[in-house]
Amino acid sequence: MSQRLKSSLAVGVLTLLGKLPLRWLHRISNALIFLLLIFPNQSHRQTKINIERCFPEFNSTQKANLVRQSLRHTLYAALEMGINWTQTSDIGLQFIKSVTGAEQLTSAQAQGGVILLTPHLGNWELFANWAAHHYPLTALYKPAKLKGLDALIHQARSRAGMQLAPATAKGVMKLKRALIKGQVNLILPDQEPPPSAGTLSQWFNQPAYTMTLANQLANTNNTRIILGFARRLESSQGFALELEDITQQCRLATIEDSVAALNQAVEALVRRAPEQYQWEYRRFKHTLDQA
Repeated sequence: MSQRLKSSLAVGVLTLLGKLPLRWLHRISNALIFLLLIFPNQSHRQTKINIERCFPEFNSTQKANLVRQSLRHTLYAALEMGINWTQTSDIGLQFIKSVTGAEQLTSAQAQGGVILLTPHLGNWELFANWAAHHYPLTALYKPAKLKGLDALIHQARSRAGMQLAPATAKGVMKLKRALIKGQVNLILPDQEPPPSAGTLSQWFNQPAYTMTLANQLANTNNTRIILGFARRLESSQGFALELEDITQQCRLATIEDSVAALNQAVEALVRRAPEQYQWEYRRFKHTLDQA
């Protein structure tokens, strides 16, 4: 299948999904979960491997249950992208039922620049959408492999009010300038960085190659670090946003200690709703997966 055909198919399916109510998307996901559990696939395999690594204290039943729930939420997140990327941004915002800690972000942004971090947890695209509607925001952006899909994502994020910065030296300068202006940077801290742009740090007691960008940008004058996510509520009731200021615990003498503190904060956030983390993501690609 050609790249153009793949792009057209992906955009068409997402457009169709975007027209469905949230509860229907979740019902479709619940119906599809058995396919991921029964037939061999990379998502199931990687999810199982990562949960085995990160939750050694769990017994086999607990691990199996977490694998099943994580795959369910992975499907939720994938199908929810139809709403996130093909509908007007205000439609997605209607699903937000509560926001905890927004005053910390508002206070931080009033004092200077803000680095807003959200991992692959819950609905990170909705979290970014919400932030862009309330604050001047520049998001670190890695283009999708399919050109048609990339154009759809770029258009959706721009429509929500985001400025996009590519994961290049030029993009980093764009992020830096936004912070100097007292604006907000949005970064997914659990993304695998390119070579020479990270450091080895512990995450869930496992060696993880971790980006240093967020910590380096945090050295900009009057810049604070806010961590948060959009928690998926039960019974397709929507989402609850949770934010917290982690500036002090990340403000350490060395970049290695600062990155370790940031990883600890992200881990603590994931432990609040481990089933909503995208465990299929190859977080240990450059460390354990290499072995």
